Amino acid sequence: MEQKPVSYTDEELVSLYTKKHNRRALGTLFQRYSHLVLGLCLDYLKNREDARDAVMDIFEKVARKLPDHPVDQFRPWLFFVSRNHCIDILRKQLKKASAEFSEGLFVESAGADRPIDKEERRIELLSEALSSLKPHQRDCITLFYLKGHSYDQVAQQTGYSEKEVKSYLQNGRRNLQNILTRLEHERAK
Repeated sequence: MEQKPVSYTDEELVSLYTKKHNRRALGTLFQRYSHLVLGLCLDYLKNREDARDAVMDIFEKVARKLPDHPVDQFRPWLFFVSRNHCIDILRKQLKKASAEFSEGLFVESAGADRPIDKEERRIELLSEALSSLKPHQRDCITLFYLKGHSYDQVAQQTGYSEKEVKSYLQNGRRNLQNILTRLEHERAK
């Protein structure tokens, strides 16, 4: 008599799915872990709808990756995949927000500049503005926005408290915006 998939270990279910393409085995893994993955996604994304979408994307990714990637311990691997997926989402959101942020900060100058020239000028201005910030603000902004670290990771790397990191980021963003606006006006003259 064959066991029900619910009574199998994670590793047995992974084996059933990878070797026999047993979709019920994958469904059982989804039932076991989707609520935990949802919690992890909520921690990262802070939005229930985005987290639900991420869970579905993660399990689709798991279904594609499992046959080609041997997994000894499913649960830690699943959380690793989930964490990376959430970080990718946050990076995309950050990149989009950063582009919108920089678009809002820079006044379009007159003339028919090539798009590459405009982008190079923006990068040059941003670099100059970043170097004008106080070192603790510059470090926090670089680690958080440009390198994609979390508040906790920034705090660990810099030695500041998480509260200080948030304060430096907030003040740094405001100062960065003021510096960029000033530089843009100076260059437009």
